[in-house]
Amino acid sequence: MKDKFINLKNTIFSFFKTNKNVAIILSIALIVIICAIILILATNKTEIGNTSGNLNNLGFAVEKNNSVYYLGFKDSNTDGIYKINSGNNIEKISSDYALYLNKSGKYLYYLDKTAGNNNIVRINANGQDKEIIEHDVDTAKVTVIDNWIYYFKESKLYKVKTNGQDKQILLSESIQNYEIEGKWIYYSYVNNRKYIIAKITTNGEDRTIIDNDSARQFFVNKNNIYYIYENQNEEKTQDGYELYKIESNGKNKQKIANLDGNIQLESINFSKNKIYYTKSDENGNLAIYSISLKGENETKITDIKNTYTKMNIQNNCIYYIDENENGDSEMFKIEADGKGKKALSI
Repeated sequence: MKDKFINLKNTIFSFFKTNKNVAIILSIALIVIICAIILILATNKTEIGNTSGNLNNLGFAVEKNNSVYYLGFKDSNTDGIYKINSGNNIEKISSDYALYLNKSGKYLYYLDKTAGNNNIVRINANGQDKEIIEHDVDTAKVTVIDNWIYYFKESKLYKVKTNGQDKQILLSESIQNYEIEGKWIYYSYVNNRKYIIAKITTNGEDRTIIDNDSARQFFVNKNNIYYIYENQNEEKTQDGYELYKIESNGKNKQKIANLDGNIQLESINFSKNKIYYTKSDENGNLAIYSISLKGENETKITDIKNTYTKMNIQNNCIYYIDENENGDSEMFKIEADGKGKKALSI
């Protein structure tokens, strides 16, 4: 067998040695095929406008072209869209009151609430060429994935192409939260005072219930769903918080860890390897914490002066709203390890 392999190898080497032109052509063809495969894979890669965790937290910050775009404040009032680059230079690009910021292609998409509006709009990254994509939508999560915008109107979940065409209703029932992963929309809703997690395809088909007793805020990581569950005792006098994991097919549900403290369930955010949340201690002091997906190494990141906040995560930094020294609301930036806290002053 070994001799046959050696003979085959020698035959191949001899062929290429005596047919150099053919060898060159075959090598070029192989390179072209490899490049084509890489191009196809890159072209088919899903473009996500912002993370689900950020959008659950109002989506007031998003990264694009090495800059982070965020909602700025002045004297506690919203003051438009700003961008900060890697050199920490700050520039105002729009006066819009923008929530649920998404980036896709050369555009920023967001919910424009300026002067009582509730429109989905898009602008160029320099703030120019503003267009209205959809009028009078609900003040709720807006997600841009590839060439589609997902949003709520009259409590129904819709999708529409980023050019405003081909509008469709996906879910007519009232849902609390959703996340899109691949061809699936995972969503939560309330039934008999319990949160249910279910899934449906992005075409609105194959509705499947995943878990009958879970949580509103959840995070899909590969084939697993993570969530923090509020577990009240029978006397309804004390809340307990538990970190759970369940496979996206509804199997192998398991409690990962018990979590101490009074967690604000509306402020949970996620990265690929950590969960971030705010919670207060026994004295009512609020802080941002992180914990691994294994329920280990809970770490306090920074104290919060307010009694409530939201946070977005971009480039391993946390953007959050808090009081400044004057008692006004302001956007702050801090590294995920608690270093480099900076007020994004206007």
